[in-house]
Amino acid sequence: MKLTFIKQIIFDADDTLWENNIYYVRATDDFIKLLTSKGFNRDQIQKEFDDLEFKVVEERGYGSYNFVYILETLYQRYQNHIDYKDFKTIIDRFSEHPKIKPRLFEGVIETLTYLKEKYKLFVLTKGDFKEQEQKILNAGIHRLVNAYFIVPEKDDSVYKQIIAQHHWSPEETCMVGNSPKSDINPALRVGMFAIYIPYSDTWKLDDEKILPVNGRFLQVDRFPELKKVF
Repeated sequence: MKLTFIKQIIFDADDTLWENNIYYVRATDDFIKLLTSKGFNRDQIQKEFDDLEFKVVEERGYGSYNFVYILETLYQRYQNHIDYKDFKTIIDRFSEHPKIKPRLFEGVIETLTYLKEKYKLFVLTKGDFKEQEQKILNAGIHRLVNAYFIVPEKDDSVYKQIIAQHHWSPEETCMVGNSPKSDINPALRVGMFAIYIPYSDTWKLDDEKILPVNGRFLQVDRFPELKKVF
């Protein structure tokens, strides 16, 4: 299927262009292991983490700082059972990843370079502005796109606003991402085309059932496959 009618392509960043959630998964698992090694029930700790994560995201938003806040809050509950040095090792290891060059998925640079010759390219990502911008700059993606948008949340209103501000036609605009909740479904709801690239470690709060719209949805397995689509 060739999407010859598309004029601009918007890309999600985290877990679409580069690995991101895996660092959160590893830190969470390491923290839970600290407690299970002391005899605490894994399901209980996981539920406490999930409940707190949901609350913190709603109240404080996304980003590594808020994730560290979640772990620190849980640490306070269990500090009598955890060696602080072990806890700090987890935090220090996790906190390094936003500072270094993101680990791009295979073929991202080559594919964006190819698409740049034919289309206007953009990045749309949510979270802390400075943190997300630094990742975009560290990855060198800013050199390959026309602009990037960093927002607190990615919902229907954000997609509508971007389309309106740039005087785009929704049906000529395509969103590419790994998150059904943040990338695919809202884009489809506002009339855009959407391409889903599944990722094995997509964040659980970004996952939901995809509601494809006839003729405006496509799934590919790997980023370089976009060269066959456009």
